[in-house]
Amino acid sequence: MAKIGILDTTALLDSSKVGADAAKALEKAWTEAKAQPEDKKRELLGQLEQKRAALRQQLIDRARPVIAELAKKKALDVVLEKGAIVWSTGEDLTKEVITKVDAGGPLKV
Repeated sequence: MAKIGILDTTALLDSSKVGADAAKALEKAWTEAKAQPEDKKRELLGQLEQKRAALRQQLIDRARPVIAELAKKKALDVVLEKGAIVWSTGEDLTKEVITKVDAGGPLKV
């Protein structure tokens, strides 16, 4: 039987310090953009969405080697996304991944 690890990527993105800090920076920029005329606001929203996607990708890219390292250390055969699992006795790696990802410092906003 395969040894399974589980990762909650939503928690990684939303609960990690670096993810939450990046979200706050984007929220601040959006709040400032609200005062702009409608056409400028749409343009800024598009830019913020691109930044959001880039930040999410940075966070996932930072997490990948951490996940691989933990999987090897724990002799896991596979790591699955928590949302794709109905039931499992697999080991949840989320907290460990968040701790190590946060140790890498802030994302580049």
